[in-house]
Amino acid sequence: MRDINFLLIDDEPEQEAIFKEAIDEINAENTSNNLTYKAVKTPEEAMIELYKNYFQAIIMDLKLTNDDNISTDDEQISGNILLNQIIQKEIIPIVVRTGFPSKVSDNINKSIVKVLSKDKPLYDVIKELIEKYSDSVFKIFGSRGEINNNIKELFWEVMPIYFANGDNDISPLPRDKQETVIIRYISSWFSNKYMFDEKYIDVEPIEMYMFPNPIKQVCTCDIYKKAVSEDNYEYFIVLTPSCDLANKKVDEVILCKIKKYDEIQSFVDPLNRYNNASNKDSLRAKKAKDSLSKWFRNSHPDSMRYHFLPKVNKFTGGFVDFRSIISLEYDKNSGDILNEEYSKVGVITESFKRDIVSRFSSYYHRQGQPEFNCDSILKNL
Repeated sequence: MRDINFLLIDDEPEQEAIFKEAIDEINAENTSNNLTYKAVKTPEEAMIELYKNYFQAIIMDLKLTNDDNISTDDEQISGNILLNQIIQKEIIPIVVRTGFPSKVSDNINKSIVKVLSKDKPLYDVIKELIEKYSDSVFKIFGSRGEINNNIKELFWEVMPIYFANGDNDISPLPRDKQETVIIRYISSWFSNKYMFDEKYIDVEPIEMYMFPNPIKQVCTCDIYKKAVSEDNYEYFIVLTPSCDLANKKVDEVILCKIKKYDEIQSFVDPLNRYNNASNKDSLRAKKAKDSLSKWFRNSHPDSMRYHFLPKVNKFTGGFVDFRSIISLEYDKNSGDILNEEYSKVGVITESFKRDIVSRFSSYYHRQGQPEFNCDSILKNL
C-alpha cells in the first residue's frame, strides 16, 4: 500500500477539481494506492498545513496573489517566497506548475524541484511524484525518514549517556569545540550503525568517494585531475599524511598517479576473459571473476604496488600506483596546491583512507632478505 498525502497550493478553484479527478483515477487503477490530498489557495494556508500535517509531496502554482502580476522582482513573487520557506523546513518532492517557468527563483535547484508548464496533465504530474517519493533519497531524508528517526534515537537514547550530564568528557571543552566533537560523534555513530548486520555489510563503490570534498584545503586521499588534452585527464591521489598537513610541516604534497585499468595487463586479461564469456557460470568465467575479486581486495599477487579504486559515475576509477610519485608545491596558509593545472575532484571517505595510506607506507617499508638455497633447506628438513 502506498499512502501518499499531497498538498496542492493553487488559487484557481478549477485546479482542485482537476486534481481530485486525477487522484480518484489513479486510486481506481491500482488498489495498492491510497492517495489523499489537501488543497489550499494562499501561502499562509500552505505554511499552516505544513506545520499541522505530514505530506509526502507538494504541487504548487507560482503566482498565488494578485500582487504577483505587477511584481518587478521575481524573487518577491509569492510562490517563490513560499518555495524558499518550504525548502528551509522540509525535504519533500515538489513540482511547480506555472505559466511562467522563467520566473521561478534562482535559489531553487531545478534538478530537485521540478518546474513544469500548467499544460502538462495533473494525472502525469501525480504519477511522476509517486515515483519520486518512492525514491530512496526522499524516504531517507524526509521529515519522517530513516535519518530523522535515527537522529531522534541518537538524541533521546544515546546522547544523554555521553553528553547530557555535567561530569562528561565534553563539558570542559569550549562551546565551539563541543559542537564540532558532537557532530563528529554523530557521523561516527551513523557509520558504525550501518556497517554491520549479522556480519560486515558489503559496501557499494560510491561509498568509497565523496564528490566534492567539502573541505577546500588539501586533505590526505584527495583526488586531483590534470588535463592532458580536451576531455582527457590524468588523475592523482594525495598521500601526504594528515598530521603533516594539519601541522603545516610540509612545503610540498606527495601525490601518486592513478593508472587506468587498461594499463595493468594482469588485471585486463581476466577482465576480458570474464566479459567475453557467454556463460558467466562457466569454470573459465568463475576463475576470471575470482582473479578479479583478488584485485578488488588488493590481494592479488601482482597488486602489491597498486591499490584498486572502483569506477563510479563521477570518476573513472583505476589503480593507485605507489611507484608513480610526484610532489607539488603547497601553500601552508591557504592549504592549496599552487600548480593550478591540478584541480580537486573529490576525496576518499574515512572508512577507506587508512588502508590506502597504510599500504603506501608498507610498500616502502619492505625490507626483504636474501633467498635461501632451497635444496639445502630440503636436505636439512
